[in-house]
Amino acid sequence: MELILDRIRALGMKGQVAISHAFCLGMPDWPRTEALLAALAEQDVAILTTGAPSREVPSVKRVLDAGLRMGAGCDGVLDTWNPWNRPDMLDRARTVAQKNNFRSDADVALALHVCTTGGAAVMGVADHRLEEGCPADLALLPGTTLAEAVATGGPVALTLKGGQVTGRNGHPVMEAP
Repeated sequence: MELILDRIRALGMKGQVAISHAFCLGMPDWPRTEALLAALAEQDVAILTTGAPSREVPSVKRVLDAGLRMGAGCDGVLDTWNPWNRPDMLDRARTVAQKNNFRSDADVALALHVCTTGGAAVMGVADHRLEEGCPADLALLPGTTLAEAVATGGPVALTLKGGQVTGRNGHPVMEAP
């Protein structure tokens, strides 16, 4: 990671780099981790995590407290990162919450934020909010709170992309070409 930071400085790429996985930020060497987080913040480097069940992962709160943008993703199906064949971000939010020992509603909602709006911020997607005037890209599922929706995981009743219905009751409304 130090070498990546050196290249960012040398090439003038501040604010243009995201590091995926960043397993070293989950290591128990807190002084070194804190130094890395400070250097990453200085160069405005975003962090992406898979919340891998089989590895140490960056602490969501430490990364965000350092002022970094953070998102999450799912880069594999039926592999050691995701052996349960669930490549959806709601499931990823559960994994991120579990890996970070999140137990309160606010913390579980934070895991969902990292897996949705956090990822959009890393990619520079503007207006990724659930507000009037923003693109309506969302999944509607039961729950009285975000944490309950993450914990129960559905079923997804309705999926919208750009305000258009793309799925109902967990099934696409049209087949891919």
